[in-house]
Amino acid sequence: MRVKNHMSAPAITVRADTDYRTAFDVMRDRGVHHLPVVDAAGHLVGIVAQRDMLVAATRHHNAPVDISEVMHRPVIATQPDVPVVEAARLMMSRKIGCLPVVDTEMNVLGLITESDLFDLFVRLLSSGPLGTAPAGRKAASAVHKAAPAKRKAAPAKRKAAAKSPARNAPGRPSAKRAARRR
Repeated sequence: MRVKNHMSAPAITVRADTDYRTAFDVMRDRGVHHLPVVDAAGHLVGIVAQRDMLVAATRHHNAPVDISEVMHRPVIATQPDVPVVEAARLMMSRKIGCLPVVDTEMNVLGLITESDLFDLFVRLLSSGPLGTAPAGRKAASAVHKAAPAKRKAAPAKRKAAAKSPARNAPGRPSAKRAARRR
């Protein structure tokens, strides 16, 4: 399994001279959390995550600031023929949420994200011996309902119970049991 088979492509990129507010709008409008940053020739020079944009918005408010001042560099990237497991290990060891996928000239081909890896994980577990239910048993539902919460006694009942300490005292039958004995 290679990165090229599981990456999101084509990547949405922004240029280094783009205003951070414009880049933030691109993220929001396109529903992405990471944007590779490229120079005028289209080569990868950095990356910016949605949380970086939120920090920039706090620091710079409405001041015009180029994305080059907000982005991370040097950027950690991978190539399309790298095994997916290597890319996942790199992301885990560096604690990053995505890797830009580049060619030998640093042109961005796509991104492999945590979501891409999680999607692969779910598909693998759903389609093989690990993802099938044992014979005679149904697979567990992905949606579980919470057990209904116990209701608390109404205030009037709690007061009555507090006034009658011997009501459920050890060695003493409850009112229901006493009624059944009669």
